[in-house]
Amino acid sequence: MKAGAHDYIIKGNLKRLNPAVERELREAELRHERRLDKKKLIETSELLENIFSNIHILIAYMDTEFNFIRVNPLYALTDGRDPKFFVGKNHFELYPNKENEEIFRQVVATGESYFTYAKPFQYTEHQERGVTYWDWSLQPVMDNEENVHGLVLSLIDVTEKVKLQSEAMQSAHLASLGELAAGVAHEINNPLNGIINYAQILVNKMDKESRESEIARRIIKEGDRIANIVKSLLSFARKRTEEKSIYNISGILHDALLLTEAQILRDGIKLKVNMPEDLPEIFANSQQIQQVFLNVINNSRYALNQKYNEPDEDKILEISGSETVIDGQRHVRVIFHDKGSGIPAGVVDKVINPFFSTKPSGKGTGLGLSISHGIIEDHGGNLKIESVEGEFTEITIALPEAALRSGR
Repeated sequence: MKAGAHDYIIKGNLKRLNPAVERELREAELRHERRLDKKKLIETSELLENIFSNIHILIAYMDTEFNFIRVNPLYALTDGRDPKFFVGKNHFELYPNKENEEIFRQVVATGESYFTYAKPFQYTEHQERGVTYWDWSLQPVMDNEENVHGLVLSLIDVTEKVKLQSEAMQSAHLASLGELAAGVAHEINNPLNGIINYAQILVNKMDKESRESEIARRIIKEGDRIANIVKSLLSFARKRTEEKSIYNISGILHDALLLTEAQILRDGIKLKVNMPEDLPEIFANSQQIQQVFLNVINNSRYALNQKYNEPDEDKILEISGSETVIDGQRHVRVIFHDKGSGIPAGVVDKVINPFFSTKPSGKGTGLGLSISHGIIEDHGGNLKIESVEGEFTEITIALPEAALRSGR
């Protein structure tokens, strides 16, 4: 610049110096602005990259033929792969689904976004996860001429939310059942008390050795049995609490069997129970443990009925109790063993997953064993399943004795 200014002065062109200086200043300002713009662009790019890599949402960017261009780390991690694995691969070759493919094509054709909530999905290569549920959106990426040239798929795992909603619905149903049971119990207990009292009058007036006296005593016995069933139903169906207390596990099982024994016998199932009366007490929420027992018993009934359409000498449900020591601590163990249809070897480890069920659609929610497993864990115990398809299923529930859980 100095040499140029000297030339202008020497040559008498001083008047032309000002425009040259102004032009040079403008170019310097433009260079500075470009440097700032580039810096801002780099900072923005780094910010977006940081968000893309760390956001707790699964994100995939793909072309209009549904080939992956890029996925964020969480997307890849959820599938147990590296992000680079997806690049260039087709979404529907990895996750075949005609319904979803039609949705993708509709978004490309119309340029309109798509949203859905709690959509069920099952990984082909990860069957052990069972069914998971996802909120997902599909957003078209438009060019300057409003043509779709890419898609962004965003996924949020809401499996736990769906599970909690299902449990809440189940609790609401149980609350309604409790109200209904209370009303029914009142209507049953009044005439039942009359029947038992009249039968007792007959027993008192008749010869103790007479046939009539024996019949009257049977009426009293069966009446008491009905009263106990109604009492157990009320206990199970009334509003749930989280309080725990000390219970005899044999008594909890007895109450559960009162509610199901009639169905077991009607199905032609032989029930064998061996629960020693001197088992240690447990510190528990009796309603929750009863719920676990009922679920296991009902699963055994289903498996036995699947294998045997009619009564059979092997159509047996055995329930036994014993003491055991786990990690140096005394526990009470209850074993449910049935010779039913069993569980396929490939899914034994999956049956406690939420929404995973071996039953046909409409026959089970896939929540029973999952909820039961959670209840037993909450009580400091464990639930284990052993099964051979076509031969048997054995479910072992171990709960710490009362002194360990209550801190006595």
